[in-house]
Amino acid sequence: MAGIKYAPRPYEEHITVLERVEYFNHWFYATHQKKGAVAIKLGISTNKLNRLLTLEQLPDEKLLKEMVELCNIK
Repeated sequence: MAGIKYAPRPYEEHITVLERVEYFNHWFYATHQKKGAVAIKLGISTNKLNRLLTLEQLPDEKLLKEMVELCNIK
């Protein structure tokens, strides 16, 4: 699988796509978000959101940026 880190290295501060999606997944379930509302905010279907949450599909750069921004909104 592309983008998976097998062992953390202290000199590497690069965050992989997978780590960002896992962070989004944690935020999604920890804050009890509604799938339909989040999908609309991201401009995607609920089916695609389900695939992202189950890691069946990884987002492109634009969608990943929107997902991270949505997580950081207080």
